[in-house]
Amino acid sequence: MARDVGALINKTLDGVKMLHHDEMRNFDRIQSKLTQVIMSHGCKIIETPSFEDYDVYQHYFPQLRRQMVKTIDTDGRVLVLRPDVTMPLVETAAREFPRPDQLLKFGYVSTVFREYFGRSTYGKDFQQGGIEILGDASPECDGEVIVTAVEMLKAVGVEHIRIDIGTAAYTKALFDGLALEEEEKTTLQTYMAERNIVAYNRYLSTLTLQGEARSALAAMPILFGPYEETLEKARRFCINSNMRNALARLERIYAYIQCAGYADCVQLDFGFTGHLGYYTDMIFKVYIDGALYDVIDGGRYDTLSKRFGVDRPACGFGININLLYEYMSDAGLLEDTEPSFQLAVSYSTSDKALIQDLVKWRKKGYRVAAYPASSFLDSGDYSIHALYKDGQYYKDGKAVEVAELETMMRGL
Repeated sequence: MARDVGALINKTLDGVKMLHHDEMRNFDRIQSKLTQVIMSHGCKIIETPSFEDYDVYQHYFPQLRRQMVKTIDTDGRVLVLRPDVTMPLVETAAREFPRPDQLLKFGYVSTVFREYFGRSTYGKDFQQGGIEILGDASPECDGEVIVTAVEMLKAVGVEHIRIDIGTAAYTKALFDGLALEEEEKTTLQTYMAERNIVAYNRYLSTLTLQGEARSALAAMPILFGPYEETLEKARRFCINSNMRNALARLERIYAYIQCAGYADCVQLDFGFTGHLGYYTDMIFKVYIDGALYDVIDGGRYDTLSKRFGVDRPACGFGININLLYEYMSDAGLLEDTEPSFQLAVSYSTSDKALIQDLVKWRKKGYRVAAYPASSFLDSGDYSIHALYKDGQYYKDGKAVEVAELETMMRGL
């Protein structure tokens, strides 16, 4: 039995860890600031269900199957722990708010259950914050969504930001105008989504395409860079009106961002796609301080709600708060933490007077811990230590009164 217990103690799940007191306090501060920004844009704070039907995700988002955490309910149905917030939010909104032209602005901070990788962190779940705006099809809505994302990072002290904006509508219009088999289009799109430029170009060379269509396809994976320069290149590769319309919408989105004062942060990237696969137009990612991974991604998804019976446009984003925390820790942006207790009282024997003092202090808002003198307490967990013995408090070997201890705690 002892051997089995020892084996169990030494067995840990990869990517699973406990958050400690200091981390929890900083996470709470970050989430509070993000929520303030969300609410400043008129979004209602919501929480989506933790469990979702596995069949819904398998049908609509098969690319998530390997990342999902599955379980079985009491009726034998296969459920998944929420791997995404957008899908259950849209599904629930379609059921509770069936009017398609109703404007709905939601914000959230929730746990998402799928793997993530940072520079030095990895986990099977993470805190995600974000907004979803339903019922507004305008490019100005897209601009507000991007600006909200930037404001959330600014609110926690992040200054060096890059916004990469693309458009699924431009790419879709290009592929719709090509005289290719669907299988050929899918292969090209897969390589482009994977950023596998070598395989993309090799496969493109085998296809019977000529002229401007081939030129546009060859340029697509590397069509990124500063806004004005990249937009001009994208105009030259337009082979139909829908591609030109997509760029016209992108210009209006940029105009909104420019008015908000964040134009200097914008780059265009026509080569990336959203990893969840439901984006229909504008797509964006936000990077901070030269990081190789984005902390925010989102975009417009105008057809998702229709799958649940309500044809309603929508746009939104999610921010990986765990990756944000990692960056803030490295950059020294986390606030200084403080001990768990303002006062730690060790005692050899507890009595009524001690208990009443503890109750009184805690009602006044002080953080106080009492523990037997035989127990060990890390000195980093408290600011003041006192010994209680025979109805008297002692600090550093000298007797102190209750009022003196209160004055010390008040001064912290």
